[in-house]
Amino acid sequence: MGDVEAELNAVRADIGELLRALRLVGQQVSWLMDNALITPDVPVCDLDADVDEAMVALAATVERGEGIQSQLLDGVTRNELLLAVDRHAEWQRRLDDQYAAVVALSGTVAADDEPAALRAAEEFPAATQALRDLEEDGPQLQVAARNAAQRLHGDDEIRREHGGDIDAVADAWQQLCRRLRATIDEGVAKHALFPAWFRNSLGLSPPQDQPTRWFELATEVRAYRITYGIVADDSALGAMPGGDSSQRRRAWYWRLSAGLARLT
Repeated sequence: MGDVEAELNAVRADIGELLRALRLVGQQVSWLMDNALITPDVPVCDLDADVDEAMVALAATVERGEGIQSQLLDGVTRNELLLAVDRHAEWQRRLDDQYAAVVALSGTVAADDEPAALRAAEEFPAATQALRDLEEDGPQLQVAARNAAQRLHGDDEIRREHGGDIDAVADAWQQLCRRLRATIDEGVAKHALFPAWFRNSLGLSPPQDQPTRWFELATEVRAYRITYGIVADDSALGAMPGGDSSQRRRAWYWRLSAGLARLT
């Protein structure tokens, strides 16, 4: 049964890729009929030549900030580490209180008040056992708290030193996407001929059923190419990132690849 399901999934994937290829071919044929065969001077939208130093700088700002951001502890991890520090602090408070209680009982046992001394003597074994139990918990809690404090300190240092780089990401990304999207919008509006890597992966115009996602993908693909210096004319994303590539690049590559594959 598993083999049959696997074969069906493979067939579905092949059909999806075929439909995507047919859509792209159909777009190019339609474009040729509407533009190249009618208009003598076909407008060309050279997306690679459109890249300037400002775009490269914006992409670098985003890449740098995202790289630093990836080194930071997430909220869940920080809360867990803070709890480890708090558990040790609470243990220390309880240990101090229990130690004080044992010392007080010892003093009462040695005092002249015989009834109080008898009561203290009865309570003393349980109090000393509670103290020993707390002391046994100490080393593990102390190690966990020390490690947590070190990680929190390191995280705080990164945030203090590179806070500006992290804060710059959102604005730089918006500026970059706005500029990249503007060129694509203009090219679509003019029925311009896009580069081969664009045509082969996205076609020449947005599909009617998901135009918004098409424009978003086209913009992100351009951002990816600029960020990592992709110049291949036959591939939108270039070669698959190697093992020495950043986690962000690998995740971005596969996310864009999946998005392009869904454009059927």
